[in-house]
Amino acid sequence: IVPKALIFDDSFSNKTLTVRDINLKKSNETAYDFLKTYLNEGDFEQYLARIEKLFKDGKITKAKHNKLLMKASEIPDGFIERDLRNSQYIAKKATQMLQEVVRTVNSTTGSVTDRLRSDWGLINIMKELNLPKYEKLGLVDVIEGKNGKPEKQIKDWTKRNDHRHHAMDALTVAFTKPAYIQYLNNLHARSNKSGSIYGIEQKHLHRDKGNKLVFTPPMSINRFRAESKKHLESILISFKAKNKVVTRNKNKIRAKGKDNYNVKIELTPRGQLHKETVYGKIERYETKYEKVGAKFNIAKIKQVANRKYREALLVRLAEFEGNPKKAFAGKNSPAKNPIIISKESVPSSTTLANNSVPEKVKLVWKEPVYTIRKDISPELKIEKVVDAKIRKILQKRVEEYGDAKKAFSNLEEEPVWLNREKGISIKRVTITGVSNAEALHYKKDHNGEFILDENGNKQAVDFVSTGNNHHVAIYRDAKGDLQDKVVSFFEAVERVRQGLPVIDKSYNESEGWQFLFTMKQNEYFLFPSDDFDPKEIDLLNPDNASTISQHLFRVQKIGSLLSGFWFRHHFETNVETIKELKGISYKVIQSANNLKGIIKVRINHLGRVVKVGEY
Repeated sequence: IVPKALIFDDSFSNKTLTVRDINLKKSNETAYDFLKTYLNEGDFEQYLARIEKLFKDGKITKAKHNKLLMKASEIPDGFIERDLRNSQYIAKKATQMLQEVVRTVNSTTGSVTDRLRSDWGLINIMKELNLPKYEKLGLVDVIEGKNGKPEKQIKDWTKRNDHRHHAMDALTVAFTKPAYIQYLNNLHARSNKSGSIYGIEQKHLHRDKGNKLVFTPPMSINRFRAESKKHLESILISFKAKNKVVTRNKNKIRAKGKDNYNVKIELTPRGQLHKETVYGKIERYETKYEKVGAKFNIAKIKQVANRKYREALLVRLAEFEGNPKKAFAGKNSPAKNPIIISKESVPSSTTLANNSVPEKVKLVWKEPVYTIRKDISPELKIEKVVDAKIRKILQKRVEEYGDAKKAFSNLEEEPVWLNREKGISIKRVTITGVSNAEALHYKKDHNGEFILDENGNKQAVDFVSTGNNHHVAIYRDAKGDLQDKVVSFFEAVERVRQGLPVIDKSYNESEGWQFLFTMKQNEYFLFPSDDFDPKEIDLLNPDNASTISQHLFRVQKIGSLLSGFWFRHHFETNVETIKELKGISYKVIQSANNLKGIIKVRINHLGRVVKVGEY
């Protein structure tokens, strides 16, 4: 909704804003009030139009639509009170659940925890733990601290960027005593020297070097900080891996007029099978020139555009019993052993080239293209329009108006004409969509029977993008190189439905491939480095947790090798791709061979390594 490069004032004039920058500037204003102030009139009108279009297209709900257009003055009364009641209910319910496990449960507030964390010197520990890696990358500034002393600050970082800040809060709560809460809730009574509050102050508080009254830490403050750092460094964050594919449910069906039930087992997918958009399909010709060689089997030869070349290649292939490597490689390559088109006469050296298949031939084949209809708008990508004539009309329109915003903003009064004389205007166009899709529906006749093509296959009419991938399987081929096979969630569900294992461990086994491991979202891997080899230490020993922690990454997302396999360090809470942090906070692997040396581990819910290798 908000332009990424939005410039608000001089302090931002030389930088592209991140979402964090925009949120800090927005503060507690509503989206409407914020953008009304900082956008010019034209851009603000575009924002309003964009919200309406998103709602009209079903991309956002009515509630979201209303909130994006809500002014501060229109916020209903009781909005904050409702949220507070929800929080109070959650706290009350959590207390009830804990009382079933332990005898005494005391609740506290964030302000109490903040006070204790400050008094015990725990505030900056998270920053101190992260400073070394950011300093190496030059992402630390030196600013003037509260006391006028220089202080190191990590650029665009807060403790909430590190999952361990929850452990820091838990550590503080663990050492909180009911007396502390009682004291802070009754500070007005500390003047009564005969009362319990004054007694708590004398027992649990002391004056620091600045004569400030602070709570006494559980041990010496230096030791407490050192112990806290030690334990925080050895924490391994536990994520639940997305392993399940389907759930087996029992559906009870009772026929009309009968008392007994029929029980049927149904497989319910544990995720979204495909994206909402439904695509059509067309086929268009693709061409390229390719050198004749060992890959020219019958299927490839049939793609050769020139009929005479095609026939000559088939004759040569038949002479070598259909073996393309023997027919077209080595001493039988077209350069060394020309493939003669006609043998009616022995050609001279001057006519040989005209009477033989060239080294490179033109291939032609039909490529499926999945399409979708879109309204003409400033956001339309003209280069994706399928119809060449319409594409030229739209490009000409943009050239006449100067930019797409002006060209396609007022189509009711200034239509894009396909044929002005007949009054035919263009309002929607067919554009190319995804490159890969799965069939959703098939053609049927009026009796509900599938309509088959000339080859006896069902004819698909609707297609969907399969969306998220379930896993990628890694194999070692006969040459020792690593190969990958990405499996979508759609395919994983289909394998279960057919009674096949989700992970195909025998894939290409006949060609010498050996299954090694899989990678699913939120599974953990240890990456070796110059000073760390995971094979040289006992990964199941809790004493090695701090060493393991530095090299432990979870699978963030799985794409093709073009988009890469993404790993995120297990401490990281955000998924921003700051290029300076590549290799430190996240890794992008775009070659299966770059996965050599990594080791898969399983972390249980307590943050302990319980399994090494595939599980």
